[in-house]
Amino acid sequence: EIYLPLDEIRRAFDRFFAIAFRFSPFLPASVVHNSTDWLDILLKLQPIVSRPDPAFLLRSLMGDERLRGRFIFANFMPARYGGGFGRYPAQAELLRRWLAANRSRLTGGVRCLDAACGSGEGTYELALLLMESGFSAAAIHLQGATLEPLELFAAAHSHFPHDPEREAAYRLHVGPLFECGAAERIVFTLEDLTRPAPGLEKGYDIILCNGLLGGPFIHDRRELLETVRRLSLRLRAKGILLAMNRFHGGWKKIVPDETLREIFRACGLKVLPVAEGVAGGKGEGSRMN
Repeated sequence: EIYLPLDEIRRAFDRFFAIAFRFSPFLPASVVHNSTDWLDILLKLQPIVSRPDPAFLLRSLMGDERLRGRFIFANFMPARYGGGFGRYPAQAELLRRWLAANRSRLTGGVRCLDAACGSGEGTYELALLLMESGFSAAAIHLQGATLEPLELFAAAHSHFPHDPEREAAYRLHVGPLFECGAAERIVFTLEDLTRPAPGLEKGYDIILCNGLLGGPFIHDRRELLETVRRLSLRLRAKGILLAMNRFHGGWKKIVPDETLREIFRACGLKVLPVAEGVAGGKGEGSRMN
């Protein structure tokens, strides 16, 4: 810290981001901002960063477009940020049972929101689950929302320029949705969940909010209560809200699942039994047959 002061390094990279982007990135999500020191940053950005000198790295980034793209994506979407499919099997099982119990009233289609969708794995997984549960591509209305523009881009285009292996596996997994036309029923939008929802919204039957509530970005009780309240208002009658997470670093001690259940109840949701995370139903939709 004496020789490589993190605050000074951050200011330099924030200036770099301001020059490199045509939009305002969500800086708190970057590796540069959520690391404890320069060594921590170097470890998280391997193997893209080959030398430990931040000045050398900045010079290299300014002159190498390919390296610049890989570095930027690795900063805002490192592999440890919820990458991969099948992270919440208990949630998927609960949704299968919920869809079976509510199938008869959803004949007109099912509207879903994947709030804090990240790079889109959970959004596409939900679409695949709906297809497996008997919904046609035309019956699916699915929106993924994230605060981070690069995540939105990666989700919408299945593109991870900093990780070709991840991109190949991702495209293989979501391929069936593009082949049957279901992917055309999925849209990704930029949205801050702590602010009021867009107007003229029809509401959703299913809302997922994984990896956000109770973690490093939203953990204050008042902010948690307001965020859950906003999400619950976006639920249609008989809809369901699910929030799963795998936070590390002690966040579970700061905001245990029981605290989230209390907040769900305070927002008028009936808490449903689930093996991981929290789930709540709105009105009659809380019944699981």
